[in-house]
Amino acid sequence: MRKIGIDAGGMLVKVVYQERGERHYKTFLSSETDSLSQWIRWLSPNSQFCVTGGKAARVKTQIENAVEIPEFKAVCSGAASLLYEEHKKKEPFILANIGTGTSLFFVDPIKDQQRRLAGTGMGGGTIMGLGRLLSGQYTFSDIIQSAESGDRENVDLLVKDLYENEKPPIPGHLTAANFAGNFTDEVFPADALRSLINMVAENIILLSSREAEAAGTKTIVFSGGALKGNPLLVKDLGQFQDILNYDPVFLKHGAFAGAMGCLL
Repeated sequence: MRKIGIDAGGMLVKVVYQERGERHYKTFLSSETDSLSQWIRWLSPNSQFCVTGGKAARVKTQIENAVEIPEFKAVCSGAASLLYEEHKKKEPFILANIGTGTSLFFVDPIKDQQRRLAGTGMGGGTIMGLGRLLSGQYTFSDIIQSAESGDRENVDLLVKDLYENEKPPIPGHLTAANFAGNFTDEVFPADALRSLINMVAENIILLSSREAEAAGTKTIVFSGGALKGNPLLVKDLGQFQDILNYDPVFLKHGAFAGAMGCLL
């Protein structure tokens, strides 16, 4: 293989490469860069390694022939390529790249333009860190699995709770205040985890939809490692379509957008 793309993020290192006409995707923990370098030396020591992400400098010290690619350009070009490959869309869009935190970009694949718009500290790192504090779970997959049995209505104050028997002016399932329920019933860690994931999603989609409206597009593309194996976050990011005018698009291999951009 001629080239290997590596996105070294705060929590995960994502790798993309082509072999015998087939594309492969592999993930390491960011703490496992030693294992990554050993695996790469075994896989293809003579390839060119294109690296991006916050921990790219660390990876470069452990891998020869490594070239660093600007992170924002890599993730935007990778997402645009995956959007066309998976959904046959080639149009301007807002990219919400949800990793440890979340960055928002405007991407125009027709003009080959991209620019960063905003960001938030809420993302996969928030789910991981607060999830540990709320539940004692220490892996991302365990936190997500526990949250699947939770009910955020036991934790959050919803719009319908405020209006009681009256018809609310906006959908009643929306959150009036995160973690502000009356807690008259027993609350389990799974309930708090479910509320946490929803809180992260709400903040991301509200920021993304505002940027989409300003940019004159309805398409919001979601990528990043926090979506991998996290169906609850995917579900929550789509819940505002009844009040906000947006078209959410989820990339099957969106966790690898940065690595894909490096490969390109």
